[in-house]
Amino acid sequence: MKWKNLLPSVEENLRCYPPPQILIIHLGSNDLGLIKGKELIEQIRLDIIRLHVLLPNLSLVWSEILPRRYWHLAENQMAINSTRKRVNSAVRNIFKEELNYGLVICHPNIKAQERDLFRHDGVHLSDIGNDVFLNNVQGALESFASSDRRVFPN
Repeated sequence: MKWKNLLPSVEENLRCYPPPQILIIHLGSNDLGLIKGKELIEQIRLDIIRLHVLLPNLSLVWSEILPRRYWHLAENQMAINSTRKRVNSAVRNIFKEELNYGLVICHPNIKAQERDLFRHDGVHLSDIGNDVFLNNVQGALESFASSDRRVFPN
């Protein structure tokens, strides 16, 4: 899914289901290489504000864009990884500074150089990588529920 599909997907779900209490957003990696990092950051900022207005009682969680061993559409793998880091940093700041209840999940234990975490395509997480990712999400949710921390694992 690409970022532009987030709001339509949320709106469609709201037609059928009651509003959620929490929404974990794990998007953006499929946009890298298609649009510039600054444009993606601005799209994210605007859509997060729209979501906050649409669902003011919703707790929004940003799950950072994961590294990859290989980025499709990238002429320069190192450059796109730098863009990924800039987007993560900017969105982390949006969630920390512009949203009263924005929460952030970082994934420092998922590194592109760890081959076992990725499938052979270098893009998707392996079963082990998925376990690490889901463990991060579970740990973050437990931390957010039991403390006033807004960034996990920091």
